[in-house]
Amino acid sequence: MNKNGTKKKHRFMRLLAGLPLGVLYLLSDLAYIVVYYIIRYRRKLVRDNLRCSFPEKSEKEILSIEKAFYRSFCDVFIEAFKCLNISDEEMMSRVEILNCELPERLAAEGKNVFMLLGHLGCWEWFQEVCVRYKNPKKGGEIYKQIENRYFASLMHEIRSRWNTTQIEDKQTVRTLLKWKAEGEPFLCGFIQDQRMGGMKIKGWTTFLNQRTSVVPGAEELAKKVNAELVYLDVEKTKRGHYRLTFCQLEVPEDFKNLPYPLSFTFFRMLEKTIRRQPELWLWSHNRWSKKTHE
Repeated sequence: MNKNGTKKKHRFMRLLAGLPLGVLYLLSDLAYIVVYYIIRYRRKLVRDNLRCSFPEKSEKEILSIEKAFYRSFCDVFIEAFKCLNISDEEMMSRVEILNCELPERLAAEGKNVFMLLGHLGCWEWFQEVCVRYKNPKKGGEIYKQIENRYFASLMHEIRSRWNTTQIEDKQTVRTLLKWKAEGEPFLCGFIQDQRMGGMKIKGWTTFLNQRTSVVPGAEELAKKVNAELVYLDVEKTKRGHYRLTFCQLEVPEDFKNLPYPLSFTFFRMLEKTIRRQPELWLWSHNRWSKKTHE
């Protein structure tokens, strides 16, 4: 039992998570019917986001993406839940990771690594990258505290599956400056695609056909801790299987004179990933407010 007592508290949940994913996906299929047809969870927001992002698509195509998103959305919860009881061997067979040479090379050069990604597929599984490269050995994930104590402890156990350090968002700067002072290279993941409430907007870009705010927190912090930004491309090869690729952020010519070229480049690369498999992205998030278009 860990210091928070979560293993004892969630014993039944871990037993349930021990069911084969094929069985758990039956629960996801049932949840899809409830969430999409009965609760109709955020359907208006999702459809509006899709229509604005893909004005070139017909209503039939929008509806098809919408339904595929809700199926993927339910799968994500099941896959995250499965982290409570899944073997390393099964994860190795379900998550393919390419170009691990990139973080290893940066660590060998004495640089820290910031891994930028979006809410695509089961992002809780993507911490598994930390067991595929030899260096850096230290890894962290930033999270926002959940008010409900039970779910907070459940998510802590899920997110601790690969022994990465959980960093509360308010402690990010202090923690990473401390790690830099310790001198051991580290990798920290940043999910950068949400609308950052309360944070200062430093620019605007066109992302998925919409005016989108840019909050370059990771790029600014990277300069303080000698970190290199890399992008994690996500592709779902089939149900319950992902391919992740470490990619360098190659700044295009039209971004090179911008104050935060890497942050703008991230959005361009993320859009390319989303357009390839739009159902994987978290369309139920209110990424664009009405003020965005004023």
